[in-house]
Amino acid sequence: MFRVFLICLCLLAAGGAAARCTGTDMRDRLTPEAEARLAREIKQVPFAYGNHWVATKGNRRIHVIGTQHTGDSRMRAAMRSLTPVIRSADAVLLEVTQQKLATLDSVLRSTPGLLTIPKGPGLNEMMRAEDWRLLSVKMAMHGVDERVLARMQPWFISMSLSTSGCGGRGLFAYRGLDDRIEKTAIRAKVPIGSLENVGDGMRALSAIPIRDQIQLLLLDLKSEVNYDDQVVTMANAYFEQRLAEAMLIESWTLYRDLKVSRSEVARLLRQFDAHILDRRNRAWMPVILRADVPVLVVAVGAAHLPGKTGILNLLKRQGYSLSRADF
Repeated sequence: MFRVFLICLCLLAAGGAAARCTGTDMRDRLTPEAEARLAREIKQVPFAYGNHWVATKGNRRIHVIGTQHTGDSRMRAAMRSLTPVIRSADAVLLEVTQQKLATLDSVLRSTPGLLTIPKGPGLNEMMRAEDWRLLSVKMAMHGVDERVLARMQPWFISMSLSTSGCGGRGLFAYRGLDDRIEKTAIRAKVPIGSLENVGDGMRALSAIPIRDQIQLLLLDLKSEVNYDDQVVTMANAYFEQRLAEAMLIESWTLYRDLKVSRSEVARLLRQFDAHILDRRNRAWMPVILRADVPVLVVAVGAAHLPGKTGILNLLKRQGYSLSRADF
């Protein structure tokens, strides 16, 4: 479902909270062959495990914390470990602070192209007639007029349809780890800052070629693979410090019920990751390196940590040594 749950991106809260969660952890159903494949592929992922790492270079320490943007009561235990780290830090950097996020409405008004197709052919012209009819009927159920729908960015439509009853656990589940870290820093009077501008995540999604956005949207519309399974697997893997495993399983299982080649699915997902993860990771590095403080906390979506272009490997390339310090 357009890179399920978007753990890496704080755009929308998980929808459908009143719905019943029907998902189970897919890792519990892996065949021996799939388990062996997972073991092979995870070895190729740098820094595949862990949600909290410490990067050290000289007298400088950077605590890199992988977060989940939607809430879960299991975060209380995480915060018991992280609170002393945040309180003793000289500064905290988040993807976007709540103060900056409050300006999102004005950013969207001044930059309509983040959510819409401002010029050129609309979706009704770019899609096959039968696909457009399918989308129109589906979105009419959500009260979206065809004229408005024709100018909407496909990624935004897909996210609007991606709801789940598995979005969190317990009271105050809506509070993601980013929010809790930010509030703790504010109470402790630790300076906070943003790694990017409001809307940069949306800009990254809008930069995906429109034809590929449409293809992903249609796959989402037509697939009957249980979305809740993906959500539960991602969330459980996150709290077990094993998110990279769930991301690999997601790439194997998304759209498996449709007549689309796995190589094409892999291409679409790689392109998605290049825009929403890799490019933003590289853009964040100068901000992190310019933060001239002895102890820095960097709290970003957990999907930004692992991989060759993940934050941890980019810090390693800058001469930092990395040690795992899980919460």
